[in-house]
Amino acid sequence: MTLASGAPTEPSSPVPESGILFTPAPKTSNLFAARAINDCGDSTFENQSSGGSPRVADCWRLHDNIAGDGTWTVWGPNHRTLATYGTCAFGVTCDSAGPTEIGNGDIRDLVRDSINRFGGAGVVGAKGRMKCESPFGVWVDVEWGLYHT
Repeated sequence: MTLASGAPTEPSSPVPESGILFTPAPKTSNLFAARAINDCGDSTFENQSSGGSPRVADCWRLHDNIAGDGTWTVWGPNHRTLATYGTCAFGVTCDSAGPTEIGNGDIRDLVRDSINRFGGAGVVGAKGRMKCESPFGVWVDVEWGLYHT
């Protein structure tokens, strides 16, 4: 937020109104320096594919679009959609009112593995559970889903 004078100000609340904050990694001049950020552990996978599921091609594009470094910090137990492309969306529900971090590498791994496991018919839907780290070093249960927008 900035004042009319252009001077930056601190937000009045540390939690964004949307309950989601995306933090990109610092810029680098080395195009190949981008890396996956992983804040979560192993996940379960459950096939949710049906005729109403997102197109595999859209989910691959979502996967590719978040290839740069970055972390989503999610507050609260409400469902949050973190990334979308075309018919494909990825979202999470955290079992904590506090902040929980999900890295771009975590999302990319889940999208890729879901497509490889369940995307044979040209559509894919999936969900699962994993533990992700909070900024305070506490592990939080997270339910994730890959679903139609």
